[in-house]
This record gives sequence, structure tokens and C-alpha cells, in this order.
Amino acid sequence: MKKILPILSLSVIISTACAQALDLSTAITKSDNALQAATTQTAGFLQPGDAESGDVMIKTLHEKWITIHETRSAFKPKQNIRRDEAAKMLTLAVPYLKWWMKFESTNKSCSFSDSDKAWSDLVGILKESCEKWLFKWSNWKFNPQNSITNGQILTVLWRMLYGMQDESIGHYATKYATLLEKDWYLENLSIPFSVRDQPAERWTLAKLLIRVIE
Repeated sequence: MKKILPILSLSVIISTACAQALDLSTAITKSDNALQAATTQTAGFLQPGDAESGDVMIKTLHEKWITIHETRSAFKPKQNIRRDEAAKMLTLAVPYLKWWMKFESTNKSCSFSDSDKAWSDLVGILKESCEKWLFKWSNWKFNPQNSITNGQILTVLWRMLYGMQDESIGHYATKYATLLEKDWYLENLSIPFSVRDQPAERWTLAKLLIRVIE
């Protein structure tokens, strides 16, 4: 199992501070403590199957500051998740990836005409997710208030792990889904082609993130 890297960008910490309504100094301290504790053990401290079971999974994401919720019920797993909320969780997961260095903020064309439709504490995370090439825009719109789809999550997930693929042929998520299946990230998680353009459940995103950061 991979060890967790104790790296967290200042911009991520600032976004976390906003989301948690904490002052910057407190957020930095709490983030550092969480990451330092994580480096003393491997992701394998959870037994097989435990990491994807109910409260344990959400608690793990909470301890890594990826969600503010601590229990499955508080996380509301069956509800859809907005694009700005999903962008926050996905972007905050980047420092825990083995190849995090590939996600330096190199995309400078990240200005959206609809940032005012995002939750006020997540406006900064929209820009960061774009700068890291995780999310793209359409006609300079991020559509933060829209529900993220299953296909969009699969696409961003693969970009996080390995970078972009050619998305010009067929459904943009097809190649990403095929590659994720090949690497077992979609094992026992049914996301057929027929639902790729449908809103994703919060539980789907959480379960995939657990697999990625471990």
C-alpha cells in the first residue's frame, strides 16, 4: 500500500480554511497534524473492505480534510453532489496521490464567468482545480451549481492519476472508464455507459476517492 505524502499547497490550505470557517493559522496547524499523523502509518491500517464501509470511509476522508463530515449519514451519500463541491473533494485529494508533482498549477487560463454561482467559500477551489488540469470549462463557464455526472467524475479521476487522454472521439468518458476498469478502480462499482451522463451520488465519489488515495 502507498504511504501518504505530507504535502499540502498553500492554496489548498486556504480553501480548507474557508470551508471550515477557521482562521488560516488554525487550519495550517490542523492540516499539518493530520498529515504528520498519516505519514506514521500506511494506508493499509484499514482491513480489506473496511475502508469502503460506512462511517469508516467517511471518517478517513474527514481525517484527510477531504470532507467536513464525519459520518456516512451526515455525508448524505445518496444525494447528488454539485460540481463545485466535487471539485473541492477531488482537488483536496491531490496531495495524497503518489504522483502529486505532476499537478503543478500550470494552466493559467482559468477564469469563469459564472463563479458567482459557486458557494462563496469554494470560488478559489474552482480556479485551483482548473489550474491543475482536473476540471475544464465550457464557454468559460464552470457550471458550479450543476450536479456532477458519473462520466465527469471518472474523467477527473483519471486526469488526477495519469493526466489527460484524447477526449475527441466518442463519449469523452469512455476511454477513461476503460482504463480505470483495467486498473481495478471500478471493481464492484457499477457505472455502466447508460448512467455516465446522469448525476453522480455523493457515495460514488467518496468510494472512488478512497480507492485513489490508498
